[in-house]
Amino acid sequence: MIMYNIHELMMYNIGFTFGIPVNKSCGYIPTLLISLNPQENCVAAEAALDRLACALGGKMVMPHIIQAVPPMLQSKEWKHRYAGLMAISASAEGCKKAMEANLQGIVMACLPYVADEHPRVRFACCNALGQMATDFSPLFQKKMHDKVLPGLIHLLDDDAHPRVQSHTAAALVNFFEECPQNVLLPYLPNLCQKMQATLEKKTMELVQTHRKLVLEQIITTIATIADTAENHFTPFYQSFMPNLKYIMENANDKELR
Repeated sequence: MIMYNIHELMMYNIGFTFGIPVNKSCGYIPTLLISLNPQENCVAAEAALDRLACALGGKMVMPHIIQAVPPMLQSKEWKHRYAGLMAISASAEGCKKAMEANLQGIVMACLPYVADEHPRVRFACCNALGQMATDFSPLFQKKMHDKVLPGLIHLLDDDAHPRVQSHTAAALVNFFEECPQNVLLPYLPNLCQKMQATLEKKTMELVQTHRKLVLEQIITTIATIADTAENHFTPFYQSFMPNLKYIMENANDKELR
């Protein structure tokens, strides 16, 4: 009976991650998840799933994730795919030991959604990859760099969806914060070229439209790459400085400080 209730609670949390209808046969909807605001339900469900995973551990929680998530990822409804990816993100920390044994399989199941047709699913995929980069470092970086980095770097070109761009840059921060330097170095020239081009584009966007969401995150990503690369970043220093100096000299508005 206890296991049945846990299963139902898990299903509600995963379902409420994006307002997916769930089986109400048990007659129980957690008070925490009742809200007229779907966005509040989403945030509460993610937090509850994270807490459940941390409190109960992977042995108890992971079987329910394995049961619920794969059909959601295969769904034609973008909300289902989004919820499945966010469920992986939310449960990763608490299920670390259980997920680590099949890390490659989990990552490979997530990777196709880097190119999903819906921007919110791409966002959720970046979120899952970034979370796993933190929770499973440095194993994640050592084993999965050749599979994960090309997709994330490609998403930096998603100019039509700045929230996806920004979240991609944030996922790269998570990846490179705990990345062994020898893993980063083969990517450094092309990565810096991409970062420099994105920085220049987003600096111009700031001047023309005052949009700064992506620019703020890109600067943080560049700093993280430089910190990990150390002296190997020196050859690329000059290419970044004109735009960074321009920002320092002209970001005088209160909202830009």
